[in-house]
Amino acid sequence: MSVTVFVYGTLKRGKHNNYLMSNSKYLGVGVTKRKYAMYEHGIPYVSQKTQTTEIVGELYEVDRHTLKSLDMLEGHPDWYVRQEVEVLFIQDHIANFSEDDIRVKTAWIYFNEQIPKNAIENETGIFESGNNRYASQLL
Repeated sequence: MSVTVFVYGTLKRGKHNNYLMSNSKYLGVGVTKRKYAMYEHGIPYVSQKTQTTEIVGELYEVDRHTLKSLDMLEGHPDWYVRQEVEVLFIQDHIANFSEDDIRVKTAWIYFNEQIPKNAIENETGIFESGNNRYASQLL
């Protein structure tokens, strides 16, 4: 059985923890339907306490083994906490799309309310940009 995961930091394509997604199916770029706050202190932290901006990331279909590995990496449930959210996304292979191509998908995301005191708020919701060529059109 597989589940959908929304990643916004070091698990994205081209980032150093993406190797954990190697057995997963990449679905495309996504943006959270609701607003949250993103902070950075070497790594990103997404908080539910403040609603600043939509978070931009990638959607993957992962198996239970990969989900367990992600939980271990994120320290779930003691450090990051995995919860389901709604994400707007466009399948990556669609080059010219309309609003009809935007889908809403429920996905797991990792929140962290243990924000370091010297973390910087990221008002764009995009951690190190990466491949987000559709993100601005989803907002």
